[in-house]
Order: sequence, then C-alpha cells, then structure tokens
Amino acid sequence: MEPNGADISLYYEVAPETPPLTLESLAELDMSRIINNPKLRHDVNFDRELHFRPNLDGSKGREKLQAADQYWLALEGELFMYRFAAERKAQSSDPTQKTYWNRIHQGTQRRLRQVFETVRDILQTLVPDHEQKRVAARLDVDLIMQEIMNGVCDLIDLSSWLAKVLKAHCAPMRDGLVDAMQAAIECGTLEGRNDKLVSGLRQLLAILEAMKLDVANHQIRHMRPLLIDDTVNFQRKYNAHRVASGKVNVSRCQQWLQNEIELLGSRGSEEAKPTPLTALTSALLADILFNEAHSFPQTFYLDHERLRVIRTDVRSIICHALCREFLAELTPAWVSRTELLKAQALLQCAVSAVVGMSGRFAERVENIAVEIVRVLLVLQGRYPPFDSTLLTMVEQKLRQKFQPVSAAFDELAKSTRLRLLPKLIASIEMHLRMSALELQDALVASPVHHRLPPPPFGMGAVCAPATPAKQYDPDEDIVRRLTHVVCLHWHVWADIVYLAHHEYPDDLDYDSISRTSSPTLVSASSSPTIPVAQAVYAPGRKWLPDGVTVTEVPNSRPPISSTFEPAVLPEPGCTKGEESDEQPEQDPYDAQQQQPA
Repeated sequence: MEPNGADISLYYEVAPETPPLTLESLAELDMSRIINNPKLRHDVNFDRELHFRPNLDGSKGREKLQAADQYWLALEGELFMYRFAAERKAQSSDPTQKTYWNRIHQGTQRRLRQVFETVRDILQTLVPDHEQKRVAARLDVDLIMQEIMNGVCDLIDLSSWLAKVLKAHCAPMRDGLVDAMQAAIECGTLEGRNDKLVSGLRQLLAILEAMKLDVANHQIRHMRPLLIDDTVNFQRKYNAHRVASGKVNVSRCQQWLQNEIELLGSRGSEEAKPTPLTALTSALLADILFNEAHSFPQTFYLDHERLRVIRTDVRSIICHALCREFLAELTPAWVSRTELLKAQALLQCAVSAVVGMSGRFAERVENIAVEIVRVLLVLQGRYPPFDSTLLTMVEQKLRQKFQPVSAAFDELAKSTRLRLLPKLIASIEMHLRMSALELQDALVASPVHHRLPPPPFGMGAVCAPATPAKQYDPDEDIVRRLTHVVCLHWHVWADIVYLAHHEYPDDLDYDSISRTSSPTLVSASSSPTIPVAQAVYAPGRKWLPDGVTVTEVPNSRPPISSTFEPAVLPEPGCTKGEESDEQPEQDPYDAQQQQPA
C-alpha cells in the first residue's frame, strides 16, 4: 500500500471505529431538539436567516477534520485487508491455513459494518414511512457483509440504487454530488482502488448530512414565526424553572439593578426617580462601555456573545473618534476647519480598512500611526508624506490612548454614554409594548437578497433622478440592536427577577407567572429535554442551501397545547446542576446567516 501504507496501518489500529457522522450526532437537527432548545429559540429573534450548518470553525473544527481523515484512511486499510485475506484464503490448499485466513477475514471487520448501518439509519429518517421497509431490506447489513466476505457483493448496483433514492428525496442542487459519489464507488469497484471506494462512501455520508441539514433548515424556516411569537411565553416558563432550581443568582441580579437605581438617584432631580427599566438600560450600557473584565448578569446568559459584539462595535466607534481627535491635535492652527474635516474623513476610511471588521485597534497601532502621519503630512503639504520621528511619537501616544483605562479613552467613553443613553431610552419606550414578532419586524434588517432590485438600465429603461444616500449613523445601529435585546429581556425577566420580592418555592405555579396567553410549543418527543451536547448558534456567516420536504414533523409543525411543563435542561456548556457564565463549547452544528442559493 505504498506510499502511505505506514500511515494507513497506524490509523487502522488507533483511529475511531465509529464514523465521523452518525444518527446520534445528527440528532441535534431533530425538530424535538429544535423546539426545546432555548438558545436557538432566543437567537431566532435576532436573525431572519438563522439556520444550521456544519460547525468546523477553529481548532476543534480542525481536530474534527483530522479525525475524519484518519478514520477514512483506516477504512481504506480495512478494505485492503478484506481483499488480501480473501486472496490468501483462495490460494491456500491447507485447511489450517484456510481457517487462519478466514479468522483474519472475520477479525478485520471494524468499521465497514458501521458505515452501512449509519447510511441505513440516516436514510430511513429522510424517506417517507412507506419506503422505510424497502430501505431496510435493500441495506440489510448482515447480508451485505456476508456478500463482501464471499466476494460477491455488487457495490455498483448498490451505488446505483442509492443514487436513485437520494435523487428522489434530495434537492436538485445535490444531484451533482450524488453523481460524483456513484462514479467514485463504480471506479473503486471496477479498478480495485480502495481510495476511490472510500472516497465514494465518504461522499455518501456527506450527502446524507446535507439532506438532514436541508430538512432542519426547512423546518426552522417554516416554524420561525411561531417560534418567535412564543418566545416570551417559552422563556418565562423555562427561566422561572431555572430560578426555582437555583441556577440563577436572583439576589445578585437584583443588587446589580439596585446599585444603578441608587447611582442614578444620586445624580440630581432629573434622574431622582429612575424606573427599573431605565436603570437596567443604564447599567447594561455602563457594563458595555466601562467594565472590561466584568461579566454581564446571569439573566443575560443567552445574550452574552451578542453583547460582546456590541461592546466591540461601541469601542470601535470610540477608537475612531480618538484617531480623529488625535489628528486634530497634531494639525497646525492655520489649517482650515473644512480641510481638517476632509482629512478626518479620509483617515476614518483608511483606519477602517486597516482594522477591518475585527475592531482590533490595539493590534494595528503601527499601521494606524502610519495613516495618521501620512494624512497629517499631506494636509500640511509636505512630500513625501513620511517622518520617522513623528511616526514614533504618534505610535507611542496611540498605544496609550487605545487602553480602556486611559484618560482619553475614558473621557470619550463617558461622552458616548451621555450621547447614547437618551437615544436608547427613547427607543426602548417606543418599542417596549411590541410583541416579539413586531420587534423583529421593526429592529432586524431584512436580508439583502429579499430587497427590491435596482431600477433597470438600457433599452426602454426610465432614468430616475438619483436620490442622495442616507448617511450612516453608527449610533443608530447600536441603539437598534440594544433596544431589541433590552425589550425582549425585560419582557422575559421583569416579573421573574427584577420586580420579584420573594423566593420561588419548589411547587411554583409557572402558568401564573406568564403574562401572555399565546399557545406554547410542545415537544414532539416523549421527553422534552435537551442533552448536554448543545448546538451552538452564532449568526452572521454563510450556510448550505436548503431543499427537501419535511418528513419527521407533520405539516412542519409540532402539536400545540395551552399548557407546558418546563423542561429540566442543562445549561449550555454545563452539566445538570452547574451554572456557568462561559459560552458553550462548539458542537457539530451551529446556526449561521443564509446566503442566497
């Protein structure tokens, strides 16, 4: 098996014997799990295109891919051993030798059986009920393994049948992948190439995974309005149970709010009697701006990552303002105000290109300093626009200014808070009485590919006068996103924690807590619990397009009932009975933002 026979031999011994993809790992995509997943049901409010995709990001993603490569190399070695042992058994005339090679043949079976079992189990979940018996009969694993052991298995016919079944039940866009899978299996069988045969089996499992993702995303897309409409009802009952179980430190959250109420009340007559909602808004904005290492209250556990992103964006606004002010400090007095504003606008564009979307200003100090010096020297009419002594001074001062503990940063952070807080309070008052669906319609932008196309140009086109583009206001975006978080958060947690004045007993009447009479989703499974292995959701990236019809949940909807017993669910990233403010670990699937197919 040269040139990689040594690696294949090693992985044959040490690689996992379970396929990288199994029915258990795909269970995260079942509708019963989706319905009872509090993180997905919360995040769907903030992203119109939330959906599943394979989670292969970061170091854990690379580890998964590496383990999968090792598994398939090990399977290649297993196929080699089947052929090798069969040839030796056929060439031996000694009964003892035949018995020996037959025992080797039997002991070689480590992974191939489980591959066929996985294909059968997943395929049965993707076809209608009346076809499941036919799938089970055609993928009789015991019979297939006997045929392989005796050298009479017709893998070409099996791949042809699988291709027909997959094309009948998958999206048309998958047909190319199905044809490639069938061609690889046929090539491996006819030419005796184990690598091609393994490649075909690997593509087969990838196609089944894509089909399961299509089904899950189809269900989420059609269930989205109902999931959003039931957000407050579901979360209030679920979190009330968490409070009753002691998983939320109510006193700490109440003290966090009370401290802000007292702080606002001590500032003067205008804020002498702040409402709890106003205090919560002010405290949250203060945590975003000033508390570098301080974690948000436990009640925001589903919004931690969302608030961290907002914190990064707010601090990017502050750092841009620092750069503009620093340029103004260095600019000579004889430069006109108009020229300075133009230079600051050019600097803003240059710095945005330097830091990109990451907002890591402290890591790009050298590049930002170069841009400040270049713009400054051009503004002064000095060419070439470079001065090493000035560059060193600018770089040193920038490093100091970009520190959150610096006086310059703190001053701008305070002015940013004074500017944002009135806008945020006014926006919250305007949107607070809206339902979850109305909040999404008002505060979540529609996908780009759903917007109307631009007017046509060419023969027969009417050239309308160009309308001036609306100037982008970064404050407006921050206010909009925080308004959505705070309004939804207040609807869920106000009566449970912030306005509560008693401890919750074990026999808490959850129905008496809920202020809404909307119907509640009930799990399609007998147990409305979520396993410790949670899916992770991080909106904002691309995904696999959707396609097939729903087979697991009739009419794409679970049963509806007016009552619901709260599920005892483990915290994301925790085991039962533990509490953690950390984000859950990455699991096989996460939800990302849709890309138009």
